[in-house]
Amino acid sequence: MQFTFRPSKQGTNQILGELESKVMKVVWDKCSCTAKDVLDALEPDRKHAYTTIGTILHRLRQKGLLTRTRRGKAFLYKPTISQEEFTERITRDVLVGLLKDEERPILSTFVDLLSDNKELLEELKDLLKRKG
Repeated sequence: MQFTFRPSKQGTNQILGELESKVMKVVWDKCSCTAKDVLDALEPDRKHAYTTIGTILHRLRQKGLLTRTRRGKAFLYKPTISQEEFTERITRDVLVGLLKDEERPILSTFVDLLSDNKELLEELKDLLKRKG
């Protein structure tokens, strides 16, 4: 899987488009669903056509995030990885990419960001102790 990271966005929108993120959230929540199931879950928006949802599901499948099997006349889509696994993989890819060039500024910035959150800072210390 290869994705583009957009730091100005939030959550999965940093990696996927806005509608792709909404569709993946539905699939992750339901564990398996059809395009109609996704459309029904997004129903309050009432902005999207069935064919649009089908196209998004197809794209997500091409990106390796979904599998599909035929169920009657429809396709049943399932996630290939959990939302947690997706977040971990993307986080790892971004950090590995950043650490390739300049390790010290990245580490310093990371610790600075955590320094306001004592709980996370303690968790980081515990993780480092276990690794060391």
